[in-house]
Amino acid sequence: MTTVAEMGLAPGKSMRAYEDVSCLEIDHRGLVAGDREYMWVEAEPHKNVNVEIGKVVEAGHFLSQREDPALTGVIPLLQPGGLLLQFRDSEDSLPVTKVADTAANRIPVSVWEWNGEAVDQGDDAAKWGEEHLGRPVRLVAVSDEKPRYVEGDPALGRVGFADGHPITVGSVESLALINRQLASRGQTAISAKRSRATLLLAGLELPNQDKLPDNVFPEDYVEAIRVASNGLIVVLRRIKACERCPIPDTDHISGERKGRPVLSALAALGRHGKHLDADRYGIKSEIFWTQGFVIELPRNMPKDKTLVIARDAEVEVEYSNTTNWAPKQRKPKS
Repeated sequence: MTTVAEMGLAPGKSMRAYEDVSCLEIDHRGLVAGDREYMWVEAEPHKNVNVEIGKVVEAGHFLSQREDPALTGVIPLLQPGGLLLQFRDSEDSLPVTKVADTAANRIPVSVWEWNGEAVDQGDDAAKWGEEHLGRPVRLVAVSDEKPRYVEGDPALGRVGFADGHPITVGSVESLALINRQLASRGQTAISAKRSRATLLLAGLELPNQDKLPDNVFPEDYVEAIRVASNGLIVVLRRIKACERCPIPDTDHISGERKGRPVLSALAALGRHGKHLDADRYGIKSEIFWTQGFVIELPRNMPKDKTLVIARDAEVEVEYSNTTNWAPKQRKPKS
């Protein structure tokens, strides 16, 4: 039996995620309601000092923990009609009323290769962000009038400000493998929050498990996940393996980053490789952990309905015989 062991909800891109999530709602847009709905963007060109050092990113480019670990201190709490911003344990909070999604309020923004528009949340939010992040920034929200689509393809559905896909799936089995590898090196175990996964599955039983390596990450072979809710079925379909950066090595509470123990553990577990679909995703060698999924809504879903995925819910899994990336071939020792 496969169940949803843990789930994640992060109202703001690269900001502090909720610590305890009991359920997620998928709305008529095909998005996890409230997830990665807000993000900080540069108000002026910025020269990186932590990752891709010296690279200049333009105004409107998204902020990330990769470059700004201080984002772990920003706690965005969804409120009726907007957001409450808090910073770590301080009492310095700011309520932000969501700004109307009109042409006058939208500004150009970018997330990786995507360039589009988002709704600027005003000068008070920008001032608060500059005070806590140390440079000029703007807070923006997802635009329903100018939506972002997965890989620019409306047929794949929408995505908010996540790196590329509305759902990220991991497993308790792969997290356990990582933590065992860390323990073997005298390193501290990590929580599921480091993966930034939307769903962490438990009880994945792969076909031909006995023919696969002991260190296999089972989510790599999950082709589709079917979840029943309110008499309807929502299908989550695998699309791309997730490439990893310094975020798993960043403490999700303090923002502290000491070396690259998690990335090193993943590499030691054979997670270094390339996408099989090189034409679509390139030939660059990456370190992979978790999988990106798209959401397929039921055709008869009413616009006023939401589909609920609850923690501990049983889900139906369809497996693939292959994964979507290939491990790097190690050169034999001479």
